[in-house]
Amino acid sequence: MTNSYIPEEFEMNYKHDLNGTKSIKLLDNALLVNNPNPELIDINEIKKEKWIHFWEEVERIGLWDLEEEYQSCTLEGGFTWSIRIIYKNKELNSYGANMEPKIVIGDKVYSVLEELYKSIEELIDLE
Repeated sequence: MTNSYIPEEFEMNYKHDLNGTKSIKLLDNALLVNNPNPELIDINEIKKEKWIHFWEEVERIGLWDLEEEYQSCTLEGGFTWSIRIIYKNKELNSYGANMEPKIVIGDKVYSVLEELYKSIEELIDLE
């Protein structure tokens, strides 16, 4: 793509046995968002400043430092997730089952997945 702030690949999937499924995937010039209903968002409508802020948030939450796999067993109510991003010279492939990456900011522990999803919501004005 010609715009340096738009990723080459972007896909995030989250499936919870009790709470349903969310997914986001970059398709040509649109983001296909299922939350839970499908919606196409034209990436050309997203302002450059929002993309820049999004990538700053990705850095802040340490997304590029994720391990390839996070696994834990559970008896019921399990969840799975996966993230694939290629942006500039960086590539991320990470997935998990019943375990998610955490980050400490200040004196609090946050879910990297929740922080990423909040950043995506801000990027695309998802309410």
